[in-house]
Amino acid sequence: MIESPVLGPISIKEISGGVKTLILMAFDQSGRIFNASACGDNCVKWIVELGRKKDLTINLHHMMDFSSVPEFEAVMLNTGMVVHSYGEYLEEAIRIKER
Repeated sequence: MIESPVLGPISIKEISGGVKTLILMAFDQSGRIFNASACGDNCVKWIVELGRKKDLTINLHHMMDFSSVPEFEAVMLNTGMVVHSYGEYLEEAIRIKER
């Protein structure tokens, strides 16, 4: 059980895959690669925030909507390209997908 100050006790069976992935990202110290495809676009701000606090490697099988975050820095490991905005990320993700 997870004790929420707002919702009270919540069974881990009732927590979404995205929240479970964010919890793993937040507390992991091993440098694992996380499947962010389990996360919805509502997880974007938390993924970026965690990435600002520590190196975070995620795997995406879809184009996540980072448009709610004005700027961030990410390395697209497929190509080594560093992106700083949703537009740059989208351009590079499309290039990768077209290959």
